[in-house]
Amino acid sequence: MYSEKILNTAYSFAAAVVVFGAWAKLEQKEFGSIALTVGLLVESGIFMIYGLMEWRSRPRAAGSPEQPETPLAKMSETPTPENAQELARTMERTNRILTKIFRAE
Repeated sequence: MYSEKILNTAYSFAAAVVVFGAWAKLEQKEFGSIALTVGLLVESGIFMIYGLMEWRSRPRAAGSPEQPETPLAKMSETPTPENAQELARTMERTNRILTKIFRAE
């Protein structure tokens, strides 16, 4: 868990360097190529480490407590009225949120 925190922090800093390098390239600064290259190389290395960590991890069983429960994940093969009502409530909440975000005035 601690190693994931370190990798996430390093990835965030590398992403910031990539964005900075992209800006510098657009502005035709002489250090833009170096910043972009360094950031992308660090991110590539982190992706390789993540891949190795995932390959070494044990597969999780379906329905393990580490996986979040969602209304769709809770639904069984045969729909029940309770599942349909819960899904309808979730869709209504999502619709309200999206209406607030994208309302045209």
